[in-house]
Amino acid sequence: MELKGILSRKPVKFLTLLLTAMLIASASAAVYYSLSMQPQVTVSTPTIRFESGTDTPANSSVTDAWCMLNLKSYPNATLTYDDAVNISNTDLNSAHSFKLKHSSVTPANGSATVGNWSYIKFVIYDENGTQMASLNYTVSSTDWILEPVNGETSSLNIPADKDWTVKVITLSPATATIGQVCNIEISVDVTE
Repeated sequence: MELKGILSRKPVKFLTLLLTAMLIASASAAVYYSLSMQPQVTVSTPTIRFESGTDTPANSSVTDAWCMLNLKSYPNATLTYDDAVNISNTDLNSAHSFKLKHSSVTPANGSATVGNWSYIKFVIYDENGTQMASLNYTVSSTDWILEPVNGETSSLNIPADKDWTVKVITLSPATATIGQVCNIEISVDVTE
């Protein structure tokens, strides 16, 4: 028999195909494997959280992880909320750090309605009344100017079991249109 005749037979072709498949399967088995992860997620109260302040405005909503402050701004008069909301460390044993970080503001830059405000300032004070940081929205023509310019405070270390206050100061120009609304979203980024 010729070698060509033997190699063209179906059983030899099948055996060659089977050996090739086994070689691929064994090579693949060395490459693929799986890991197992089983997270357990428990609902709990945040360690750093919001609490109502002595000047939290009426019709505001303050929960542990979210707050909506119903603030006002008066034309040609500075309005100050000395204790608009508290940022509290409920850990009795350890300090934790956080920072305020700008997320969004509407009306957006370039809108003529931005001119209805002169500034909106958020100032953080520690438990002794010492100013720790501020995040300021000041208006220049039709644009919001953030201070700090990167839109976030430095990291602040709040001691164990302490409440810090957030003071809010607003001012609108004498020509402001009554009824205009500004929505600011600020995140409080916490390091536990």
